[in-house]
Amino acid sequence: MNHPQCMMQKLQTPNRKTIQVFLQLSVNPFGGGLGEAGRPPDRGVWGAAPQALDFAITVLFQERSHELRLPPVPNEWIDRTQKIHFTFEGQPFWGYAGDIISSALWASGQRILGRSFKYHRPRGILSLANHDINTLMQNGSVPNVRADVTAIAPSMELSAVNTFGGVMSDRASVLNVFSSFLPVGFYYKAFHTKMLFPFWERMIRTMTGLGSVDLSTPRLRTPKRYDFCDVLVIGGGVSGLSAALTAANAGADVVIVDENAKLGGSGHYQLGGAPDLATRTTELINAVSHHPNIRTYTNTQTAGYYADHWIPLVHRDYLSKLRTKAVIFASGAYEQPAVFRNNDLPGVMLASAAQRLIYRYAVKPMHRAVVLTANSDGYRAALDLAQHGVTVMAIVDLRSDPPPCPPLIRGELIPL
Repeated sequence: MNHPQCMMQKLQTPNRKTIQVFLQLSVNPFGGGLGEAGRPPDRGVWGAAPQALDFAITVLFQERSHELRLPPVPNEWIDRTQKIHFTFEGQPFWGYAGDIISSALWASGQRILGRSFKYHRPRGILSLANHDINTLMQNGSVPNVRADVTAIAPSMELSAVNTFGGVMSDRASVLNVFSSFLPVGFYYKAFHTKMLFPFWERMIRTMTGLGSVDLSTPRLRTPKRYDFCDVLVIGGGVSGLSAALTAANAGADVVIVDENAKLGGSGHYQLGGAPDLATRTTELINAVSHHPNIRTYTNTQTAGYYADHWIPLVHRDYLSKLRTKAVIFASGAYEQPAVFRNNDLPGVMLASAAQRLIYRYAVKPMHRAVVLTANSDGYRAALDLAQHGVTVMAIVDLRSDPPPCPPLIRGELIPL
């Protein structure tokens, strides 16, 4: 659908060597089927066989630039004065201090970060927000490291879990050919004979296992601490910071908890061509940091809510048992991915994941993009992409009667 108020440009056929498809809700560079979330893909251009799919993806990404790091971005989380070297699947990589595993690999051109649990389909970045369950890594004797939130460290020896032959040539991807015969829960109905079930059980557990546990690893004890406050604010974004300041200014003792390494939330990455939003967010953070009635816990998750406002705060190095008088939830929202063929493949990512790559880690998410949206967030994402060197081929709005095209979109000559 052509919107009458948007300046149009002719869409050319995407070059498969360079195109990355980006969707505000979800993206797919390869066209095709639902993958594991729905019915298995048919034998199309990208669904003929897992080996052909893997080869095509490998060729596609080998032809890309291996350095997608952007120039310095305001409020970026990385320290460009400190390079950190590590290995992934036996190959050397590097990133900056502050990079997470996924951002460092993506900046170096590595697109396949893991394999899916069941069919061993290739996986890349999806959320970059602690929800990328198919990008788990083995780091030496430490299993199931979350690549989308774990910072890189010197001499890390990383490998993708649940592969047979490495992440780029996983032999178990042959299971994708037989996906029509392996529906959800088939293992509960098949192989149930007293004599054969133990054999099938061991084989299935091996094929769908996760990281390897080293039983000789020394046991680590993490300390426990206690804390008390008048108001606990869960979430350190713009809403959480504003609520904390309001409560603190009224005389309350306030604690802010956020799972991210830094405060600010989407106020630092969902800008949509409005850099003043980041400026106002920084001012909020400075006000919180200097307020005598506010304490902050970053890199910390709220793990439950028990009787009498007893709340465990989990940090990787310690557990805090906190008792509070009141709780404010400012934990934000989850994006919902669109459902379409092959929506699970590398290059398919949520808008916020692309924006986090840009503004937190100064990484260019892709070279070309198509934005699929059903709300105004998609337009803001398109502007963020366009302003950082990504060619936005089109915005696809699912609404039958979208509002008038924003002037900034018209100025960027983005087709709608």
